[in-house]
Amino acid sequence: MDRLTRAAARGSGRARAPISEDIVIHSDRCERLGGLSAVLATSDLDIESLDAARQAAASAAFARICHTLERPMQLLIRVRRLTDAETTPAAGAHPGLDDAMRSYWAAQIRDGERHTHQVFVILSAETPGALDSACAQACDRFAALGVRAHRLDGTTLASALIEDFGSHIAMTWCEQREQAICGDHMFRGHTLQRLPGHPVGPGWLAPLLCVQAEADIAIHLEPAPLGDALGRLNRRLRDFSAHRMLEDERGALGDIHVDIGLDSATALRERLARNLGRPLYLSVIATARGASIDEMRANSDLLSLGFASAWIGVEVTHFRHRAAYVSTLPLGVNAMRAGKLVDSTAAATCIPWVEAGCSDPDGYRLGAATRSGLPVRVAPFDTTRHPNPNMAVFAASGHGKSFAIGTLVLEAAVAGVNSVIIDPEGEYRALVTSLGGRYLELSPGTDAAVNVFEGAANDPEETVAAVVDLVTVLCGDGLGDVERAVVDAAARAAMQRALVENRSPLLEDCLAMLDIEARPVAMVVRRFCTGGLGALFNRPTSLAVDSGICAISLRDMPPEHVAAATLIVARWLWELVRRDRRRRHIVFDEVGALCVHRPLRDLLVQLARRCRKYSASLVVATQNAQDLLGTDEGSVIATNCAVVLLGGHRAAETARMERAFGLTEAQRNFLETASRGEFLLLAGDRRVAMRIEVPELHRSILSGETQVSYPLDVRPLDSQDMGAPGRPSPKIWDH
Repeated sequence: MDRLTRAAARGSGRARAPISEDIVIHSDRCERLGGLSAVLATSDLDIESLDAARQAAASAAFARICHTLERPMQLLIRVRRLTDAETTPAAGAHPGLDDAMRSYWAAQIRDGERHTHQVFVILSAETPGALDSACAQACDRFAALGVRAHRLDGTTLASALIEDFGSHIAMTWCEQREQAICGDHMFRGHTLQRLPGHPVGPGWLAPLLCVQAEADIAIHLEPAPLGDALGRLNRRLRDFSAHRMLEDERGALGDIHVDIGLDSATALRERLARNLGRPLYLSVIATARGASIDEMRANSDLLSLGFASAWIGVEVTHFRHRAAYVSTLPLGVNAMRAGKLVDSTAAATCIPWVEAGCSDPDGYRLGAATRSGLPVRVAPFDTTRHPNPNMAVFAASGHGKSFAIGTLVLEAAVAGVNSVIIDPEGEYRALVTSLGGRYLELSPGTDAAVNVFEGAANDPEETVAAVVDLVTVLCGDGLGDVERAVVDAAARAAMQRALVENRSPLLEDCLAMLDIEARPVAMVVRRFCTGGLGALFNRPTSLAVDSGICAISLRDMPPEHVAAATLIVARWLWELVRRDRRRRHIVFDEVGALCVHRPLRDLLVQLARRCRKYSASLVVATQNAQDLLGTDEGSVIATNCAVVLLGGHRAAETARMERAFGLTEAQRNFLETASRGEFLLLAGDRRVAMRIEVPELHRSILSGETQVSYPLDVRPLDSQDMGAPGRPSPKIWDH
């Protein structure tokens, strides 16, 4: 091993070096393991956070890996104190916001005890071809489990190895009873002595694997020949039987551990004899680390507590700490040469993915996980982690829904991603103004006007469909097929008439045919062509949405007209998305109340399913999840979002969310007791209880107390941008 580590420090060469591209070449002492090994880094997964069906599927996938194990496999959990959560500074238009966020998290990490948990899988083989095949097969099987795995090579592989022993190579090891010392570093080993004496399920090692202390925890699984396993079991059964006979002769009380061992050995022999599982040797070895004796002892105590919490018998590896240390390196070497005989079904319960974080590189910094305190970063446009960039935020009134959306918009602005917000309550004016964006007010009695005919000027069929949907909403979703056909014909006639007169068609152009063919519908439409409503719906469009951040306020819109205005604006945004394919968030706040109208539901479903194709992200938010989940289309919108933030709700609503999102009982209880700003983040199989955390600058912006200075190339809303009657109206997709 000394020769191996010395060569690792010198660098990688093809002939003698232990690292050759993506292969670790062992010394002669390791030939019994095949001589070659590879290291796979895996993504996070919390097996206990999955719903029952998904948990069963993940457990079955890992069980298949154990059942088909042909070579030794090492599962290494590396626990390290978090020292830096930031990556490259954002090069967007708001460096001040980025600096504030980076400084905030640097202070949080510096003052706290936060630890990361990384799971590695080390495979071994005799030849490079066999090793490549084993790695490819393992990656596919881990994908079925819900874990992404990639093979380390080059500098990443070297850093994974040298991270542990690179700086210790030139130093002298001192082996003592309580610890091993190498320079300024101290190590204490712990090894499995006794398995739990009761049935366990997947994730039972979580108290040990989630320990908050600098340590390395290795789970070694090595196939055992069936004959040797049965012979070992028979000898164990004879020993247990002899022990019981001796106790009976002496009249002594029975030893509960002997009884448990006898029953377990008998059951194991029966399973192996019936070919219900494969025999494996299981070893669990952990090494506590520290720069001082006190630090090492504190980490060792936490490890011992983790073993005890998992009901595992543990012993300190006195005078064998270096062997324990080597066994917890990512080499696939079990230098302790010890293990418990189990079958593959029991070994499958030792699944190491028991803690999930969410730390997407260069993602939006939304907050911190409540259990580990680790920063939560979400990159919605990262297609390697999320199937689509859509997001949803569900939280009851007063639980921080708008604050969460504002945090998302601020982080998007820092990353250079535009946002367009449909703001029904007028809550985002301060946010948009602070970012130098446009805040447009849409209500009767203002200069604002929206024309349904201008939503898709280059596609007559879509324009006609938009008019039909608008009239349907205006009539309370009560149009029959015949009336819809009449509105269709009226829209086409209006477009033809306006084309002849060389002007834009208006809603009142439909009245001529509607008065003849569908007079009740004409009476409703005429109301929106005169007075204050006519100034809003029956004039050329006067709103412009460019490439920057923008919000459209519906606060002063009469409630009965909000759905109609939203429908028109939503169609404009759909046209904007298709014409200008850049990353942007389309935010619909209080979308639950809008989904009572069928045309709006259909349009939102279309946006949810097709936004990804045009590099856009649909963000929906509502206080009452039942409004969205109560319909088939609403459920499609909610469950289609790859990233979901669930905030505090009442029990009646969490029951519906439990069915829609496959929540566990613990997650449902969390939502029912969540305080303001606490959310359950769902990102695929990653489920993280978190709280929104932002620096004071962001908090003051979101509360409307502070406005940041916007860059020179972003100008605030000017009165001429609003347009006026009689002036040419800029299209909503102008940029």
